[in-house]
Amino acid sequence: YFHISISPAHRRFLRFVVRQTHYQFTALPFGLCTAPRVFTKCMAVVAAFLRRQHVHVFPYLDDWLVRGRSHQQVQAHVQMVMDTFSHLGIIVNTSKSVLTPTQSIQFIGAIFDATRAWAFLPDAHRLAIV
Repeated sequence: YFHISISPAHRRFLRFVVRQTHYQFTALPFGLCTAPRVFTKCMAVVAAFLRRQHVHVFPYLDDWLVRGRSHQQVQAHVQMVMDTFSHLGIIVNTSKSVLTPTQSIQFIGAIFDATRAWAFLPDAHRLAIV
């Protein structure tokens, strides 16, 4: 969320006080009820740009899945996503990212397996639901 700047005219609405010190957000704060929608709308523009470049992306908030028909295509698409993010100043947490093509991946809580054409919940999630 901190990649989305708040207009200076609207920052006054995002003020708070801690121990007599006044603060105001200059970027979209976590915890603001409209933050997920604002972030999604901003990132939809990025996703649309990538899709116009024929990159198959599936964004969900700050989690993105990149799909392709081959190992090489996925590598090229991931590189294009990373280059686009870098150009826009969007910092990717590479330690929490899978940047190499794989046929099985956990994404938004489900496991997607291209070899079996399946999407399913991990056992721990299924037990929690029951």
